[in-house]
Amino acid sequence: MTDSSVPTNRKSPRIEVYAQAEVRGEGQEIHIMAVRNVSAGGVYLEGTPSDYPELKPGVDFDLIIFGSEEGMGDDPEFNITCKAHIIRIDEGFPGKRPPGFGCTIDPVDQDNRERLNNLLLRASSYRLGAKP
Repeated sequence: MTDSSVPTNRKSPRIEVYAQAEVRGEGQEIHIMAVRNVSAGGVYLEGTPSDYPELKPGVDFDLIIFGSEEGMGDDPEFNITCKAHIIRIDEGFPGKRPPGFGCTIDPVDQDNRERLNNLLLRASSYRLGAKP
């Protein structure tokens, strides 16, 4: 189901993060998945179709991105609640990136949009070596 020839029309840069996501589809069980990277409009969730057979291109689901920063423990201000839509399945590339699911995300309200923006700013600063 992966089509590497599909052009990406990415509007925002991807930022590598160390986070997890709660994935919940309509009538489906809850899954906790690793987040590989995130942007203002999307997220890459690590996993395979055999592990998550209900996750297919075109599927909509509820997503909560959560995690903690080193030394801070769980931070509820980090939780970002979104509506998500799977746009592709990626088979991954050994040694470079794990298999996963490319998804668009839309925070559910302005507060969650601000949390996403703050996460992206903090992750960008950390990546550039700047002090928070």
